[in-house]
Amino acid sequence: MNTTPSGSIVVAIGADGYEAALQFAVAEARRTGRELHLVHVLQLPAGEAYAGVYGGMLDTAKKTLDEALARATEVAGDDVAVTAELVDNGWVVDNLTRKGDTGSTLVLQHRAMSRLKRIFTVSMVHGAAGKARVPVISVPEEWDPQREDKGFVTAAVQDPVEAPALLRAAFEEARSRDAELVVLHAWWLASGFDVVVVDTAVRDEWAARSREELAAVLAPLEAEFPDVHVVVRVRHAPPVEAVLDAAEASDLLVLGRRHHLLPLGTHLGPVARAALDHASCPVLITPELAVVAVATDEPAVAAPEIALDAAAG
Repeated sequence: MNTTPSGSIVVAIGADGYEAALQFAVAEARRTGRELHLVHVLQLPAGEAYAGVYGGMLDTAKKTLDEALARATEVAGDDVAVTAELVDNGWVVDNLTRKGDTGSTLVLQHRAMSRLKRIFTVSMVHGAAGKARVPVISVPEEWDPQREDKGFVTAAVQDPVEAPALLRAAFEEARSRDAELVVLHAWWLASGFDVVVVDTAVRDEWAARSREELAAVLAPLEAEFPDVHVVVRVRHAPPVEAVLDAAEASDLLVLGRRHHLLPLGTHLGPVARAALDHASCPVLITPELAVVAVATDEPAVAAPEIALDAAAG
């Protein structure tokens, strides 16, 4: 039985910290008029050998959730309804995504850790962002709820064909925050070709073509969201660098989950992974979108490495 209130903002409560995610989620719930639902998952290794420690771990889990509920109620005040749920079976990522799918958004806190440690512990944020059917928002643990809003939401777009749903989410976020929407497209040739073949003329041509393609996708959304001011930025830079730079000046970074040119089974693209690991602002990952194939007689303008490197998800 799923006890997650329909349409609620679901917050993952971790035993190792949740304050930034909780503060962010309360602000989201207050702005959107939604309920807040806290979920703490207790995952135990299978086997009778662990039966003796179950009781103690369950008591600790209940204490963690009770403390989080008390903190959420304190932060939310009378403005936001708060509920909580303890799940003591199954896997953390599977349970979080299942609970989040009943809600509207799943919010997790991202922990800063070394690459080596992440290899052995596996990122719950990556796992959830790669599976959830609702938007997943990763909040850096150092995010400060008292910081001054920068007034910008940035949407990173690689392929206009796949952009409409991602951009719609970005428009909605920008409107709810009364923020300016920056649509970012970054490109960079793989290997050493960029230094050899890219000059001012090539950069200008690429920028003009990208702006034209994005304009066609943006036009209906700009008509639907006339109160959202939009700026298109085309950068000739490694996409990861461009996205992380944009995060420094944004209140929220919006990315797609994966690009259709990535291998099957790849749930997150390289830029999305880098953003989740290193962005200084909260990152929203949209669910994977169905791709409509478009026939064309034009040859590819770049080697496959370009598309993979430039994928904004």
